[in-house]
Amino acid sequence: MRMRKRQKRNGQAASPYLEEALQVAYYHCVLEMPLKSIAELLGKSPATITRRLDEVRQLGWVRDHPEFTPPPEVWRELQKRMTCSEVEQALLAHFGNGRIRRIIVLPSPLRTGAADSRQARPENVERVGLFAARRIQEALGEGPHVVGVNWGWSVRHCVVNLRPAKPNRELRFVPLVGSLSLDESDPHFEEAIECSSNRLAQLAASAFDAPRAPRLSTPAYIPRRFAADPQGLRAIRDFIESDVSFRRIFGGRDDSGTVHPGLIEEVDTLVTGLSSLDVQTLPAYRPNLITEEDLPVLQRAGVVGDLALHLIVAPEEGADPGSDEHRLVENINSLIVGASPDVFMRVAERSRNGEAGGLGVVVLAVGAWKARILSTVIRMGAVNELITDLETALAIGRHAGLELPPRSSGRRP
Repeated sequence: MRMRKRQKRNGQAASPYLEEALQVAYYHCVLEMPLKSIAELLGKSPATITRRLDEVRQLGWVRDHPEFTPPPEVWRELQKRMTCSEVEQALLAHFGNGRIRRIIVLPSPLRTGAADSRQARPENVERVGLFAARRIQEALGEGPHVVGVNWGWSVRHCVVNLRPAKPNRELRFVPLVGSLSLDESDPHFEEAIECSSNRLAQLAASAFDAPRAPRLSTPAYIPRRFAADPQGLRAIRDFIESDVSFRRIFGGRDDSGTVHPGLIEEVDTLVTGLSSLDVQTLPAYRPNLITEEDLPVLQRAGVVGDLALHLIVAPEEGADPGSDEHRLVENINSLIVGASPDVFMRVAERSRNGEAGGLGVVVLAVGAWKARILSTVIRMGAVNELITDLETALAIGRHAGLELPPRSSGRRP
């Protein structure tokens, strides 16, 4: 429905197409969508889209940077129309507010072929990161907060787009995962460094001019060859968990045996992506831990992906506790060092109960093939907010057996 009623805005008559014009400006300036893509998304001609953007520019709400700054009263009235609200509400109703508080579905063109269906569109990953950055800036711009930062591309696209209007020196950022054990000759080495939890926590702290993030100097996991020796594995884990950087973040006993809580107990916001059970991600970034030969075994075990490197099993698909498949999952998870799924669930629960002032667990995810892992972690109670694209949201709906509207709420007859 277009806004037909003409109102005075900043001393001039507002366009009867103000809502549509604001959508165009938001998609173009905030989500950085090309005008051609916006035209396809809204079912309009490129000329119409250009005129809508010009209307907002004439009101003085778009600058040539470009920068999108509508008056607060206008934005409060219309901001929910910028995302796919019908899809969001349907998914929230399915999962229930007791499990997840907020689902943001950003508009995205739907691909028609299946040839590249296992490849996330880079522009969609970028837009999810842009939206998440703006969300974090607005929610954590003032006051004390402790923010846990996971690793991965989605999280990186959020962190590099953090541009708060003013510093917040009461913020603390902490990494959740140590160093991935990739050799410098590995083709994924530079990517692993750029997307590491340590690097992203430091970049986020710098963006807010906050205190320097502590560095987690431990490995992200213990190599698989040590799993066969329980006593040796326990000694290795004790050594890692006695590391000063590990104790500072996750807590532990000091030399006198006194238990000290870590920064993780103060975390009120946790920003994370997640991985599906995928040959292109799990073995590639976890050398000496998971092999391609493990994947069919993990599938039989009911593994749908991982959260902070810990393998997640769909409860309805889990293997028998005494099976080889179950033991493989247990062995691999026993080798992971860092934040466990229990940490995510505790942070999410504190947020649901109003015990923390941040956003809780914020998951950034793009990719229709992630529908199963996303559905599972939501049902686990490990997510407070999900930021995703339309294609992924529709896949979650299909996995749940829902009939969701196939288009963005932005397109109206």
